[in-house]
Amino acid sequence: MATPPSRRTLRLPPTQASGKAASKDDIYERIYEAVVEHRLLPGTKLSEERVAELFAVSRTQVRGVLQRLAVEQLVTLIPNRGAFVTTPSAEEAHDVLEVRRTLEPAVVRRLIERIAAGKANTALKQLRTLVKREQQAHASGDRRAAVRLSGEFHVLLAQLSGSAIMARMLRELTPLTCLAILTFDAPTGAACPNDEHTELLDAIEAGDADAAVALMDEHLHHIEKSLNLDAEAAPEIDLAEALLG
Repeated sequence: MATPPSRRTLRLPPTQASGKAASKDDIYERIYEAVVEHRLLPGTKLSEERVAELFAVSRTQVRGVLQRLAVEQLVTLIPNRGAFVTTPSAEEAHDVLEVRRTLEPAVVRRLIERIAAGKANTALKQLRTLVKREQQAHASGDRRAAVRLSGEFHVLLAQLSGSAIMARMLRELTPLTCLAILTFDAPTGAACPNDEHTELLDAIEAGDADAAVALMDEHLHHIEKSLNLDAEAAPEIDLAEALLG
């Protein structure tokens, strides 16, 4: 992954009480969600000391979380400099979308087969409920919720396909996609418009696998085409607000 520029190193605010100590899983989920909701930007320095203060835990616990995130490529560990939210290169951003274009059409076909076989009778209801929440978030101007629900839609598709492996891969690819969008400044609305999710569900409900696969492929191409490779670096942000806000 590309080395984060030093200008994105976070200026830490005064320590704020954050209540009882959090578990490693709690800290991981907070950072994961902050990336998915576009609150934690590529290149942001995740100071072990600051994160430990925010969650009332030891630096050793934080170090373990950062190492886990590094394995998933959400964090880049740089010797003698620390941990940074990963800043993907243009090639890496392309690779993430290419993997998704290979994976998600298979997810859609598998889900349609499961529905036809009576093995996923509530799948469409669950998916349409999620899309409705996404549309409501868009309508109310809740950008964070809209972005998060958009990612959850793709993960839920994989979960409902019955493949734990596909679901795990989509959960890992979702924040990597967010980092690509943030790095190259793709507008959220253009990157994943919720009407495309509705069209995809219509094709799934009709049992038209070819149409659903074509819509998914077009949807993912839409995201990649929205990337602005000339985007400027993101501004510095407040770590406390991103993780605890």
